[in-house]
Amino acid sequence: MDPALIAPCGLNCRVCRAHIRGWKGCPGCRGDDGMKSRSCVACPIRNCPELADGGLAYCSECDLFPCARLRRLEKRYTVRYGVSVLGNLRQIRADGVRSFVEAESGKWRCPGCGAILCMHRSQCDACGCNWRE
Repeated sequence: MDPALIAPCGLNCRVCRAHIRGWKGCPGCRGDDGMKSRSCVACPIRNCPELADGGLAYCSECDLFPCARLRRLEKRYTVRYGVSVLGNLRQIRADGVRSFVEAESGKWRCPGCGAILCMHRSQCDACGCNWRE
């Protein structure tokens, strides 16, 4: 997995359904806007002035961490998908993005076939294994 696919908010774009889809796959939050949906281009976290003005790579580097936007994202992704953006950002801050990416590589592999999983789906796209149990 590529460290450039870790969004400023701590989400792993490599396991996002928008990146995984075969047609017009999203290049990730840090990639070219031409292939992204309008909602991704307009993302208030990715476009946060604190990130841009401060030249920050991740929200965890900000003095306002965790801000209200991140707390809302945390609640939504923890409940819906079992992914903690705050936990991800804390791990990146403590261990570095390369260590985080290594951990993510193992975490998002199908236990049935080894394919990369999608965080938004509970079944593996490759073999149908229900991995989120």
